[in-house]
Amino acid sequence: MADEIKVEKVAEHHKTEHHDSEGDSTPVTDTKTILIAVGIIIGIFAFSIVGFKLYEKYMGGAEVINVDDLHEENLQGELNEKEGYMYNGYSFVYVDGLWWTEVNRFGTLLKIPLHFGAKEVESIPVTGTLDAAFNKGEIVYIAINPETTNKYYTLGLSELNFNIIKGIDRNIEAACTTNNSICDNRTIISCEKTLGKPVVELTLTNYTDSANSGKIEFKGSCIRISGQDYELVKAVDKVLLRWYGIMK
Repeated sequence: MADEIKVEKVAEHHKTEHHDSEGDSTPVTDTKTILIAVGIIIGIFAFSIVGFKLYEKYMGGAEVINVDDLHEENLQGELNEKEGYMYNGYSFVYVDGLWWTEVNRFGTLLKIPLHFGAKEVESIPVTGTLDAAFNKGEIVYIAINPETTNKYYTLGLSELNFNIIKGIDRNIEAACTTNNSICDNRTIISCEKTLGKPVVELTLTNYTDSANSGKIEFKGSCIRISGQDYELVKAVDKVLLRWYGIMK
């Protein structure tokens, strides 16, 4: 499709708290810490398997979950819809707060855990057109609003960053949407000012009706993902599912 985002490879990422809007566990809410965390993700990726274990420890740890048996049961139609379902030929199973699916890339079966499955994000609208320029270059710029401190915003960034690093053959660079004292030596970039570079910008909204707040906008070489609370995370996951070719 014209707006397809190229995907090279994907690997498992960490488990993060899911569906607990009142929970005490807040991932990270300080924007400077978010920028540091993005840098940590990039640095840890360089350590491959060892780094991945350190990253899990830094983020709170998670056991590797074997979902193969559940996928087999799902393929046989033995699970109810809350436990698993088929979507466009892909199996989705729910384990310990995450929806898991698998994609075959270049002869390798890749396991993908996300906070929301394909059926949960169908209602998120996608508008606009994405230029081919988005798929050029080694770096994707993640534009962070330095004035936003919110656990759902951080969760969306975490889900996005890790999947970009492990899911496509490109690197990420944490950038800021506006000048701020915590953005020293950071690129100032956004959907309004892409500098001709590939950009993904997350925007936290305050819509009254959260059920309709999540959305994805393609604009030139930028993807703007917006939403309120978990609707933002849903929008992030729909972008990722499009990257993997599971959703259109």
